Amino acid sequence: MGSAAGKSEREADDGLRRRHPLARGIELLTLMTDSDQDVHGVRELAGRLEVSPSTAHRLIADLEKLGLVSRTANGSYRLGLEYLRLAWTTTERYPIQEVSRDTLQELTEQSGESSFFAVFGEQRLRMMFALVVESSHPLRYTLPLRQQLPLHAGASGLAILAFLPAQIQAGIAHGRLHPATDRTLVRPESLLDRLAIIRSDGYAITHGERIEGAIAIASPVFAPSGNVVGSAGISLPEARFNAAHTSSLAGLVKQSARQITDYLTGARDPRTGIARK
Repeated sequence: MGSAAGKSEREADDGLRRRHPLARGIELLTLMTDSDQDVHGVRELAGRLEVSPSTAHRLIADLEKLGLVSRTANGSYRLGLEYLRLAWTTTERYPIQEVSRDTLQELTEQSGESSFFAVFGEQRLRMMFALVVESSHPLRYTLPLRQQLPLHAGASGLAILAFLPAQIQAGIAHGRLHPATDRTLVRPESLLDRLAIIRSDGYAITHGERIEGAIAIASPVFAPSGNVVGSAGISLPEARFNAAHTSSLAGLVKQSARQITDYLTGARDPRTGIARK
């Protein structure tokens, strides 16, 4: 009964979103932002939005007037300068970027390895690497920035997934899990057991589960509401990993994740880095 009601509510929300021009305009911008393409045709965007070409054209025309999209010489469309200005301005003013960078730089200095901050996308139940501080080692793995990635493959996603509500965990575990490597957990029972261990330990560690030959350690980051919003951690090649150092590296990662959480929750002043009393 509850499941049917939930489905009905989601369908109603989807219907409202599709009828509302503002929501559809934002959805169109999101499609263009997430796409690997630089330019887009009206019919292509209409198909992806599941609206008529005339509706898509009206949406694009309104966005073009605002400078959020621009028309190319051949009649295609790309993201406009006003959209880029807003994105850059927001990135510069968004405090989590600044405080996370300082924390990650410290984590990289202490661990000697590349560090990252990953954010959770609640709508798509995916994550993306928002910020990476590279280590000075010539041999290191480059993480893909601003790409939507599944939660079940890799320490960064598992550290988030382990602290999501149980029904979301179950839904993902029993859904279609694609292996990123031959070490990725795709059996529901194994994944759920792994999440229980991560909750107990306060961190996730993976060996080549997203990238072959890479080790990653990550710990969750929480918002003022107590909900998990991301993870912080480090990545390094297996060839450089010493299992005897797992505890100390995990401790550094957990400390960094707690520090970012403190900034988000107001327990620590982002301007001074000092804990508030």
